[in-house]
Amino acid sequence: MALNKLVLGRWMEHQKVVKYVALQLAAIVLLWCPGYSGSLGIEVPSSANDLMKDVVANELTDRMEHLHWMYHVTKTIDQETLTQLEVETKDGPVHRLLAINQKPLDLAQRQQETVRQEQLIRDPGRQLAFKKQNDADELRLETFVRLLPSAFLFEYDGHEGPDLRLRFRPDPAFVPPTMESRALQSMTGTILINAQQKRLTRLNGLLVEDVTFGFGILGRIERGGTFEIARTQVSSSHWKTSLVDIHVSGRMLLFKTIGKQQHETRSGFEAVLQDLDLKQAEELLQSSPN
Repeated sequence: MALNKLVLGRWMEHQKVVKYVALQLAAIVLLWCPGYSGSLGIEVPSSANDLMKDVVANELTDRMEHLHWMYHVTKTIDQETLTQLEVETKDGPVHRLLAINQKPLDLAQRQQETVRQEQLIRDPGRQLAFKKQNDADELRLETFVRLLPSAFLFEYDGHEGPDLRLRFRPDPAFVPPTMESRALQSMTGTILINAQQKRLTRLNGLLVEDVTFGFGILGRIERGGTFEIARTQVSSSHWKTSLVDIHVSGRMLLFKTIGKQQHETRSGFEAVLQDLDLKQAEELLQSSPN
């Protein structure tokens, strides 16, 4: 079976099955957001909710800058580990697969990966579909980011190293505007905040209640699911997500059993051109050493 079907196809299937929950988790942790040019010595608000409003405002401002980076990704989904080089473009991130289960691709697999990349570059239809999907994801993520200050109640919970620790829980007054945002009513956890730059550095969360869609007919995500996110400073003023660890299970789409056990790390961040297009990104991926 072609590499596309064995690896990329399986990855896309997992993404579709857990689409709703992945969106909520990504929104909460501001997954894949650009960095913030924060100033030092910012006074910390007396209210933890006000601090989170500032953090979210900074993230939303950052998203307008559209800064792009290249980095290595290692992701484990269920029992399969993929290692890849990824680069962000104005049309979304693209990647080159380097290894499967810590085993470098053989010659045939590398050729298949090259064909996959070339097909994206040569096919305007695929490019358009790729951009539309990325734009939709970005809009959805931004919508959820805006909901965070109203969806949760935050309180200070001491320090952890140099960071402030906050606890969060659902705000009972929050009225979810969409079916997807209902998942925000089932999450609690802790957040670490860099007080100087008002940036999120780590988040640990727990689903304390089942999340149902369509009265349980369309799906149910079981309580007890956990997620952890870490953010790292990649320059004097920019931060990126370096860890995503998600463990959720349940049933979606007419009682089909699902599971999402994902562990992903990102490292070796390098800034790239802000206006990088898909063709330039693929050339960069091909020319970059593993």
